[in-house]
Amino acid sequence: MATRVTFYRPGKSFPAFSVTGEGCSLQCDHCRGRYLQGMRPALDPDELERAAARLSFEGGRGFLLSGGCDRRGRVPLGDFSGAVRRIRATTGLQVNVHPGLLDEEDAAAVISSGAEAFSVDVVQDPLTISGTLHLQASPRDYCRTMELLEPTGRLVPHVCVGLQSERGEEGTLETISAHSVRALIILGLKGARGTMYEHRSVPPERLVRAVGKAVATVPAPVLLGCMRPRGQWEVEVQAIEDGAAGVVNPSPRTVQWALDQGYRVENVPSCCALHL
Repeated sequence: MATRVTFYRPGKSFPAFSVTGEGCSLQCDHCRGRYLQGMRPALDPDELERAAARLSFEGGRGFLLSGGCDRRGRVPLGDFSGAVRRIRATTGLQVNVHPGLLDEEDAAAVISSGAEAFSVDVVQDPLTISGTLHLQASPRDYCRTMELLEPTGRLVPHVCVGLQSERGEEGTLETISAHSVRALIILGLKGARGTMYEHRSVPPERLVRAVGKAVATVPAPVLLGCMRPRGQWEVEVQAIEDGAAGVVNPSPRTVQWALDQGYRVENVPSCCALHL
């Protein structure tokens, strides 16, 4: 049987909503809230439900629920849990929640939403946490967040290659490997315009090494996610050859290569965090 590779193209069928609009208290060095500008604002539960109803009417598949963080690294999603439950019950839309760091109370609220996936950025380099991310947190706080979400079977960690040291990345993958995760998303640093990281991006060879390390370390599907430098089809091909189960928004050359190599290609207009 041919090996399957899944190409995810979320596009308009799977948009991202921000519960804080363009606002973020952390102002991380590589983002400064710029990534939020590409999300649709949903500043209260009623607004989210109206937006979801429109999305469902237009044939959408689901959405990412995210937003800016407070000073503790949390996305303020607690008031939205009921709205997500109602959306899933009335529309059938799939929901991927990006909650940031969690304590027991926050986790209970997020889990009660019934979302299909909980996407958690994981960092284990203390200097990156305090310096680049401006967080008064520790590597243990990321582990605790994973521990709280792990029993759901819907935990999907994300690792941004190039954001922390390579040693930190290796430690992060080892930490994730100790948890039961639904999938692992590998991202690549690409600093947002107007930030001190604007002209920084992860070298292709480092991103490839990280994918290979992830496949060898974490017993779950590894996917090359949407946030990464573009125009690097060779990285996408190498990731697939190294065992990645899918790629988000692949280049046409990668798609053709996969077909030529006999892969069983599946195209999904959805978010890779929902990988099955």
